[in-house]
Amino acid sequence: MSRRVRLVVALLVVITAAGGGWLAGTRIKSPAQVAAETEPPQASLITVPVERMVIANDVVTRGSVRFDTPESIGTPQLATPELAPVVTKAPEVGDELKEGAVLFELAGRPTFALQGDLPLFRTVRPGAEGEDIRQFQTALARLGYDPGKIDGVYGPDTEAAMRQLYEDAGYEPLPTDEQVQAQVEAASDIVDGAREVYHEAKDRRDAATAAQDNVTSAAAALKEAQAALVVAQERLAAAEAGVHPDTGLPPTPEEMTALSGDVDAATTGVSAAQAVLSVAVDEADMLGPPQGITAELKALTDAREDLTDALADVGSPVPEGEFLFFNAFPLRVDFVGFQRGDIASGEMMRVSGSRLAIDSSVSIEEGDLIAVGDRVQIELTRLGIELAGTVSFKADRAGTNNLGPDKIYIEILPDEVRADLNNTNVKITIPVATESTGGAVLAVPAAALSATGGGDTVVTVEAADGSTRLVAVRPGLATAAGMVEVTPVDGELNEGDRVVVGFQEASDPGDSFTDQTDS
Repeated sequence: MSRRVRLVVALLVVITAAGGGWLAGTRIKSPAQVAAETEPPQASLITVPVERMVIANDVVTRGSVRFDTPESIGTPQLATPELAPVVTKAPEVGDELKEGAVLFELAGRPTFALQGDLPLFRTVRPGAEGEDIRQFQTALARLGYDPGKIDGVYGPDTEAAMRQLYEDAGYEPLPTDEQVQAQVEAASDIVDGAREVYHEAKDRRDAATAAQDNVTSAAAALKEAQAALVVAQERLAAAEAGVHPDTGLPPTPEEMTALSGDVDAATTGVSAAQAVLSVAVDEADMLGPPQGITAELKALTDAREDLTDALADVGSPVPEGEFLFFNAFPLRVDFVGFQRGDIASGEMMRVSGSRLAIDSSVSIEEGDLIAVGDRVQIELTRLGIELAGTVSFKADRAGTNNLGPDKIYIEILPDEVRADLNNTNVKITIPVATESTGGAVLAVPAAALSATGGGDTVVTVEAADGSTRLVAVRPGLATAAGMVEVTPVDGELNEGDRVVVGFQEASDPGDSFTDQTDS
């Protein structure tokens, strides 16, 4: 082998040895280096700033949004049964109806919508009484028609208000019922007959009384005539005895003639008085003694009272099929089953309240802090809706409206009717002014609070250089969102300081988060 070849071979051997050593060196690590490389990276802190805010102990709950419950309206009984229930006017789906509006017409007769929770379960006639009439009177007054005293009695004032409602809507109220009119006419005929009987009885009694009076008068006249005859006879006898009764002297022939004429006249007067008495007695005997008329007078009085009662029923009735009552207005027409010209039967239409309401509940303790009229905040995060509302109703006890015995039902009315809220479940915040910080205080998330072995509550504050320190605090009121009022009792804590709420492990591909309150 030449010297040059041996040199090249030797060089290759050196190069190969050097490469192997270098490769081995890169593969071999010291124990310290291995430990350093296998140690997990340090976890990073998750911090949030300390805030200054007003803490209020709000009541937070949830509720289901709904429009008023739909109500089906069947075909009412016609007040004019002799007519077919032809639809002469019908609403359209989507119409909004106010109280006092006409829902529909059947055979030209209207059906009005009024507010109330009782049905009109009968045709109301003048003089009728009941709570349904009181409700009707209240509705008329609310619409501006004066029903008089709201006493549950359908009297003339209420009838006049009802008639005005019909006329303002362009309709005529129903006339007096034919049966009532027939009763009035019959009662009037009875009064006429009783009046005639009474007057006849009265005339008979008056005639018999007059005849009795005539007998008495005639008897007295006869007695007077007989007494006058006796006097005339005694005077004539004295003259015939030679002494004139007036002069005491012997009578002259002329005086004797005059005294004799007095006797003849008195005798004629007695005969006439006897004749008058005889006629009076005959008439009295014919008429009989006077009879009482108490029975006839009572019959007439009773007949007049019956007529008054019958007349009280005269007037326009309130037909049950022409007035329907609903809990709240306005109404929204959801379905109409018939068109103009159809013969109605079964379901006429469906309506629901246009009022948007939220059914919710609170605990018994929270219920003590809430009153009707309280303002609320309504939130539906997924639709980005935030609006205010008002507590419109609170149950007087727990367990109503299909709730458990520890819950009190409340109803909330949003300030704005949002159709997209219907059938959703929303968050409701009710500020309760009885518990509040009254001003801005330092606040941190509940996750920033932790307890020491000694029972103290502390927060961990991270400095700008990454170092941390513990600050002992006294927690106060908390919000439903999890912010807690804190007052530093050992250490310094200011608005803007960063407090630790958890740890994020950098080596975890999912960047896992550990809440320090869980440890």
